[in-house]
Amino acid sequence: MTDVLVVGAGPAGLVAATVLAELGVAVRIVDRDAGPVEQSRAAIVHVRTLELLDRIGVAERAVAEGVRTTAVEVFERGRRIAGFPLVGRGSEGRTPFPFALGLAQDRTERLLVERLGQLGVRVEWDTELIGLHRVPSGVRAVVRGAEPIEARWVVGADGASSSVRRALGIGFAGRTYDQAGVLADVRLDGDPPADGTIRLHLTPGGFVGLFRLGPDRHRVFGALPRGLAPAGTEISHEPYGDVPEDRLRRWCAEVAGTAVRDVHWSALFRVHSRLAERFRSGPVFLAGDAAHIHSPAGGQGMNLAIGDAVNLAWKLGLVARGEAHERLLDSYEAERMPVAVTVLRGADRGFALETAAHPAAVWGRAHLAGRAITFAQRLPPVRHAVFRLFSQTWITYRDNPATGGVRAGGRAPCGGPRAGLRHHLLVFGDPAAGWAVEAALDAYAVPVSVEVVPAGEHGLRRQYRARPPWLVLVRPDGHIGYAGPADDLDALTAHLDRIFVRRS
Repeated sequence: MTDVLVVGAGPAGLVAATVLAELGVAVRIVDRDAGPVEQSRAAIVHVRTLELLDRIGVAERAVAEGVRTTAVEVFERGRRIAGFPLVGRGSEGRTPFPFALGLAQDRTERLLVERLGQLGVRVEWDTELIGLHRVPSGVRAVVRGAEPIEARWVVGADGASSSVRRALGIGFAGRTYDQAGVLADVRLDGDPPADGTIRLHLTPGGFVGLFRLGPDRHRVFGALPRGLAPAGTEISHEPYGDVPEDRLRRWCAEVAGTAVRDVHWSALFRVHSRLAERFRSGPVFLAGDAAHIHSPAGGQGMNLAIGDAVNLAWKLGLVARGEAHERLLDSYEAERMPVAVTVLRGADRGFALETAAHPAAVWGRAHLAGRAITFAQRLPPVRHAVFRLFSQTWITYRDNPATGGVRAGGRAPCGGPRAGLRHHLLVFGDPAAGWAVEAALDAYAVPVSVEVVPAGEHGLRRQYRARPPWLVLVRPDGHIGYAGPADDLDALTAHLDRIFVRRS
């Protein structure tokens, strides 16, 4: 019997298992494949995701291996028409990671597997889930070629064709685009994009993007024109075939004016937009691609999946340790489904604008898109909006079950104190207020780090917009769980009682 069984060892499953292991929860993780992916696949790690990876001790190594990316250049007919930052002005003071990170998915997964191993958990490869059954203690998972696994909870992070989702009978409604997408890792000749820059080429028929992934290696991504996609391919969210090298070279030359010397890897894939009808069925949860898939516009998919994993796993961890009420788990779907819906709508809207074949859309891309981007990128509010959109720092959980107080739910400034996976309480006011708060916290089983912010610490007060005496409780995922007056301990304890278990 284990506390949590994680099905699927992609980014979402690995992060969920790592968070649970960090919290000292008994966890097993299985995957039907023989080992981690060997292709680069998702290759952009955004600001908010780096902040979350930092909480499990992975961000530093990821940054050391990846390529910091801070800007986008837009080209039209071979001419640079605009450029804008991926990070907002002054973002260096708003996050420890003021950049997007170019890092191949296989490297991200291997870093997570290594971290999980350091915590004493190994991935059980070649272990395919073939059935789920409710039992009094939780769930019995039937796996091919091994003994059934019993767990109190199951996390289904096993991708778009999720066996967990199918076993639960949860619908996965949505649509499939006609146009194929392409990913490729290549070695370029000529004039590659500068380090730290994504180069986006607009065309009447779609787009192609380029950025550096490592020494002599660049990522090519885009919507492949219909004439270049091989016929007869299956509709699947997984890559379904290589792009013929001659076609890839011709496409890059015609659209981006770039010569491809070598092709290391390439993949065609169908673009889907689908959302599970629910993210939970009793003790079983869905995360990542098992819960939602969408177009690759903005590179949001893997980042959204990791956000799911952290949100769910810290809650499961506290409930498994007997420190939080099981009702806390209700907040997972309540918080993450609206985020997924917003990302799906935005990504689909962006992909549709980039690839629509209607004559009006083609004319607009050819004659108006460049001018609109050139104008918009000069406006500071637009530049800031671009940063928030791609970085996922816009995500908020206001008015959901695990938050309380007048400003709770949003991301804490700078992603919150770098305090690992503990709750962190900031007390803005005199030390006496801190002592009273600590005494109140002693009644609860959950460990909380308390920091009294001196009256003279104006920078932190400005960041949190705090007027002493004031309290801010930061959750393990870097979101504000509670905010309110320090002299109203009744409001604080009412919030804590909804979530946490009192000591017996």
